[in-house]
Amino acid sequence: MNRLANKPTPFIATLAFTALASTGTSVVWSGLPFIAKIQYGFSETANLALYVSIGLVYVLGAMSSGWLTKKVQSHVSSKRLLGCLLVIQSAACSLPIFSDGNWVIWVAGAVACLCSSWVWPIVESYVVAGRHGKDMRRSIGWWNIVWMISVAAVMFAMAPLMENHASMALVGLGGMNLLAIGVLPWFASTPAHHEESLAMEVVPKEYPALLKGARVLLPLSYIICGVLSPLLPFILSGLEVNIFWQTPMVAVWMVSRVVVTGVMWHWATWHGKWSVHWIAALSMALGFVCILIAQDLATLIVGLAIFGGGMGMTYYAALYYAMSVGRAKVDAGGTHEALIGGGYLFGPLVGLVTLQASTQGQEISFQPLIIVVLILLIVAIGSLAVIWLKAR
Repeated sequence: MNRLANKPTPFIATLAFTALASTGTSVVWSGLPFIAKIQYGFSETANLALYVSIGLVYVLGAMSSGWLTKKVQSHVSSKRLLGCLLVIQSAACSLPIFSDGNWVIWVAGAVACLCSSWVWPIVESYVVAGRHGKDMRRSIGWWNIVWMISVAAVMFAMAPLMENHASMALVGLGGMNLLAIGVLPWFASTPAHHEESLAMEVVPKEYPALLKGARVLLPLSYIICGVLSPLLPFILSGLEVNIFWQTPMVAVWMVSRVVVTGVMWHWATWHGKWSVHWIAALSMALGFVCILIAQDLATLIVGLAIFGGGMGMTYYAALYYAMSVGRAKVDAGGTHEALIGGGYLFGPLVGLVTLQASTQGQEISFQPLIIVVLILLIVAIGSLAVIWLKAR
């Protein structure tokens, strides 16, 4: 019998696992378009199509994560399920060793996304189960900072590989997943028990409405990210950024996200405040426009930093309210991840359709894309306003 079966998982083990496994988040969602463009010659359209496919896989996987976990729990513990998923992901990421065909990108990306969509709702449940109020906020704060730093660091680590060995970043991701498996012996078989009566005592009455608002902004944030990620390699090339510096440049918005998350973790005054939602929405809109209209590096960097701040506020608020109101269940994390996947699916789909409809050059083709995304932002802000007014 597992000696940790009835004990909570040491939080440091959860953070160590997160740091190692989050390399996949960085490589797949931010590094993959650079690998596809540089090594496999993907165009803007091909990159967007790639992201439509893996976004679809991710949202379907996240929506089924709670169901899957419940179905297999009588046979396989949550801990063992995590191990199995990481082994499968590592195997898919080793494909560049055996083939240089561009099908490798499609298969590795899809499998990695499917596995990740099941991994993170389970890990999120380990992070917050058995914790409430301030303790939950601190846990989510540490967890967010760890995975966000890991994601940003990988973009710097990928830089030396980009010019001649870009696909080896995928192989490296597989190796990091194997290292993450080495942390699992310290995990409990299942997430700690979450006392629902205690959970409800520390959930203010306005939280459900704030959760609805956050769940409007969360997919929107990843729609914008889903549009930008496949196009950033081409935007940076258009600004004549050296290949070595392209992935570190993308990390600007990730570093900004870490800073904002650190502030939110340290100060709890934002809890229950609608102003966080409004500031986040406006930051993402302004940052997105700055990035796509950038004619120089200064404008691009400012846009990335502002956008990253809005992303950080949205993600932290959405996860905090989801796990508070959802009582730390895997289903709550699964819904959170499904909303992210929905954004990653719809974002590149918007970009693909918009660029296909344009017959002009790359710079001009971004203009209708900006208009479409701003319309989505207006709709989202209108929905947020309706939820806010009903909650008053």
